[in-house]
Amino acid sequence: MKQNAKKVIALAILVIVSLAALAGCGKAADNKTGADAKKSSAQTQTIKIGTLQTDDILPLWVAQSEGVAKKSGINLDIITFQSAQEQIAAMTAGEIDGMMTDMVVPMQLTAGGTPVKAITVMQGAPAGIVAAKKSGIKEIKGLAGVKTGASSATVIEYILDKALSDAGVAEKEIKVEEIKKLPVRFEMLNSGKIKAAGLPWTFYTLAVAQGATPLVDQEMASQYTSTVLEMSDKFLSNAQAAAQVKALLSAWDQGVDKINANPNSYQELLASKANLPAPLKKAYQVRTYPKSALPEQSQVEDVANWMVQKGYLKKSIAYNDFVYSQK
Repeated sequence: MKQNAKKVIALAILVIVSLAALAGCGKAADNKTGADAKKSSAQTQTIKIGTLQTDDILPLWVAQSEGVAKKSGINLDIITFQSAQEQIAAMTAGEIDGMMTDMVVPMQLTAGGTPVKAITVMQGAPAGIVAAKKSGIKEIKGLAGVKTGASSATVIEYILDKALSDAGVAEKEIKVEEIKKLPVRFEMLNSGKIKAAGLPWTFYTLAVAQGATPLVDQEMASQYTSTVLEMSDKFLSNAQAAAQVKALLSAWDQGVDKINANPNSYQELLASKANLPAPLKKAYQVRTYPKSALPEQSQVEDVANWMVQKGYLKKSIAYNDFVYSQK
């Protein structure tokens, strides 16, 4: 097969990620097997995945950096965004094929006219809840009537609602103080301007290290929801989509195996790729990861029903419309 080299440059606001990738093209030889033909077709397109500065996508960073993705028959272009808004804008504009995200965002995208589908779970819940170190709050039910720093219509608000409801707190006693920017929310928590906050795990870990009290940890929050790898319907409708998704999930699984065999050996790669703050580069422990699997139906339905109840969706999104299942 004749190979043509093609350089793909992806620009993201405030972050520039340059990756050189090879895209295979050409005609299959007469003696190609069906498996070879499928692998070749998967190589004809570089897959662009957007992510935030979190550890959720680490197996794909491993697959990319160690050549596993190319051996699986795909070229990975992983683009790091500094905010969910930038990532969502790129997905809406068709600048990326897929994205690491939570369960709330894809429902918003689909309802807004940019349909996407989950191909696998990536990690447990993306965030937890902490109380400020001098707040005197030691357990989740202590947040009844207390304004908690978060952002509405997000998975953090969902986790807060679920945790407080499970603790027996009445809906009218669940209070959110709208603080969209995470660094601002973190600083307000540290300075005592708010008594509690919902934070992604990097900020959560740093807050706890500086004296904050954990109220909803990874184990508890992950009972409610998970992060997922979403692909656009546009990408999934192309003729080679099934082969490309299969290759992508194979790369994910191989990356998972490598990490789970020795998690801490990937601490430096995580710190570099996720651009972790200096205090976290050594302190943040690399987690183990699940093999590729569709998200739990009960979690998806609970999130969808919550969004309808809150008025964030006009109607619920069915599980089969949320996930991509290969036939």
